[in-house]
Amino acid sequence: MDHLIKKLSELDLVRGDFDYHVTRVAMIIVFFVFSCQKWFDYEAHALIPFISNGPLIFWLYPVFGVRGAAYFLGSAELLFGFLLLLGFWSRRLAVLGSLGSCATYVATVTIIPFFPDAWAAPAGGFPAATLPFLFLMKDVVLLAASVYLLKRDLLRAAADVSPAQNGIVRQEAM
Repeated sequence: MDHLIKKLSELDLVRGDFDYHVTRVAMIIVFFVFSCQKWFDYEAHALIPFISNGPLIFWLYPVFGVRGAAYFLGSAELLFGFLLLLGFWSRRLAVLGSLGSCATYVATVTIIPFFPDAWAAPAGGFPAATLPFLFLMKDVVLLAASVYLLKRDLLRAAADVSPAQNGIVRQEAM
């Protein structure tokens, strides 16, 4: 097993940025697919229990209404997906997209503790959860992927910033 691990660890695929790029592409696809759903009436109404119980997003209904809240979320997801896509060419836009992605999944993950009847009898009770609640659990992984992208994007963007731009003055050797 040690020999296999050593050989695999020497592959360019493992040593390069493949995981970073795959994660970025996956997040772009997720944002584009989810944003498209928000433009349909059935999805706007399916979101009611989620948005209504979200401690960070409950305000969307009083401000925008059911369809407006869905449009707002769909537009934000489309924007963040587009920023993540542009992140292949611009490290600063990559950071903005990753920040938006983190904000998106923080907002949805915070719904989890407040979701009503998550362990309801139809599911069988704890540990069997209801489907809407389980749907939110994927956002824990998406938040982790967003944090990973943000870390990598910040490090890549910071590499573009010269020391003088950071307020650091190099002292020349005398």
